[in-house]
Amino acid sequence: MHTLAISSMSVWPRGLRLSTATAFVVGGLIVAATPERAEAQFYPWGGWSNAQPWQQQKQPRRVRRAPRQYVEPTNEKPTAALPKPSGPLVIVVSLNRQTLTVYDDGKQIARSPISSGKSSNPTPTGVFSILEKKPRHFSNLYNGAPMPFMQRLTNSGIAFHAGELPGYPASHGCIRLPYSFARNLFDITEVGARVIVSNDDLTPVQFNSPDLINPLPAEVAHDAAGNAMQTASAGGVSDLLISRANAATASQTLTRGMAASFRSNERDRLAKGVMEAENAKAAADEQVAAAAKAVQDGKEAIKTARAEDARLAKVVGTTAATAAKETKSFKALTARLAKIDPSKLDAEALEKQSANELAEEKKMVDAVNAAAAAKKAATEQAAKTKQAIADAAALEKARKIAADDAKQAETVVADARKALAGADALEQRKDMPVSVFISAKTGRLTAKLGFVEVIDTPITIADEGQPLGTHVLTATHFTEGDRNLRWNAVTMSPNSSTPAYSTRKKRRHLDEEYVRSAGYDTDPAHALERIEIPHDVSVKLAELMKPGSSFIISDFPLSRETSERTEFVVEPWRSRADSSFYRYY
Repeated sequence: MHTLAISSMSVWPRGLRLSTATAFVVGGLIVAATPERAEAQFYPWGGWSNAQPWQQQKQPRRVRRAPRQYVEPTNEKPTAALPKPSGPLVIVVSLNRQTLTVYDDGKQIARSPISSGKSSNPTPTGVFSILEKKPRHFSNLYNGAPMPFMQRLTNSGIAFHAGELPGYPASHGCIRLPYSFARNLFDITEVGARVIVSNDDLTPVQFNSPDLINPLPAEVAHDAAGNAMQTASAGGVSDLLISRANAATASQTLTRGMAASFRSNERDRLAKGVMEAENAKAAADEQVAAAAKAVQDGKEAIKTARAEDARLAKVVGTTAATAAKETKSFKALTARLAKIDPSKLDAEALEKQSANELAEEKKMVDAVNAAAAAKKAATEQAAKTKQAIADAAALEKARKIAADDAKQAETVVADARKALAGADALEQRKDMPVSVFISAKTGRLTAKLGFVEVIDTPITIADEGQPLGTHVLTATHFTEGDRNLRWNAVTMSPNSSTPAYSTRKKRRHLDEEYVRSAGYDTDPAHALERIEIPHDVSVKLAELMKPGSSFIISDFPLSRETSERTEFVVEPWRSRADSSFYRYY
């Protein structure tokens, strides 16, 4: 785009010099008139700018400048190729030590210096995963800066990439790596690999607990006599391994095949539930339409009644005036007749006078009766109008109830469809490792397979209000055949928070709310003891457990960085961690 800069010290004559505001206006008009198409720009927080291009003009489109190229440094000592992982990787970044360490099955296989975000753009701490990998990438936030071997950690742009390492934090938030190390790390990681960013240098330790959920066996084990054996080995699944379909036979053990059958039946039940929910919603919508029509009819009835009220009011006024006039006329007549001596009138005159008096009296009586009848009719009509208004109010109340029922039915349909979609996603991705997130803040358990949510359910946490800590548990490989798993644990320190970017206090997100900090004695085993997972959810998780599966337990909710294209993102630095100061984004 072309721009225009006009200064008060330019070549303009003194009398014609433009103010700064005028210069911006002129510049804006010239820019608006520039005959070239605007490029649509994607922003990492979602959405496109200039989604509709300007109309193509006759002048050719300007050629965009080629992005800057990153040249591999010649003075950097190359690092050896990293060994191929034997299990799931855990990458730990220490901001205080400015190091990155790669662990495979709890064993360190690589370590490298880094350069993290400077104080004005600090690297956020928390639990992340690799979302995207591109060997050649250029920043769309910082003038096309080259980011070789980019491995994205957040939607907002935090990533690993090769870059300059001055020996201190110097980036805009990304984690810079030596060029050769970035290339070697790129070669051994996969999308979904776990990344933990902390102030401290954390180390995975081997972990086991009777409250961990063990994998289901592929088939039932038998003893020497051929009897089915219980296979709930040190995993806290002993109760759920009993088949619900064969509860009377205690020796029957739940296997993956049985769990798959249960899931198939559950899927059929969910599909039926969706159909029933949609039918209920259709009925509710019909009820809303009928109620809306009744309300409209009620409004029309009120309109008609009020129009009749107005008409009768006019009739009452007219008849009352006529009655008053006729009464006055009759009184005047009787007053005149009272002054006449009947003895002086002949029989014909007297008869005429009497007939005239009777006629006037009749007119008066008729007018008075007509006025009374009109008043009575108006009174009765007012009662009808009042009743119509009351009926309309009742109909409106019924319409609101019907609308609430329809809204509730819509929620039920959405939940049923979500549950069915989760069941279908689970079936499609059942061979993938499952990632489980448990939040003490929300009191819910969420599970994802390949970034797709398949379970979301409330759980019970004992000693509610007491912190659990933030722990990342990773299953590395099977033991005892495929009947148990070996786990590693990483516990984040309570002080793993980053200085706030701002002090905004309004429109807080859930991940900005106060969360009580856990102490340094926080323990994943004790945290697991306090968590009670619903029985049917435990069954599903037991079927999905395999090497690469993980549990994230945290006092914090999911970060707003978590989306359909991410695994779970937990950022403790966003929350107000204690009552003495605020941490807002």
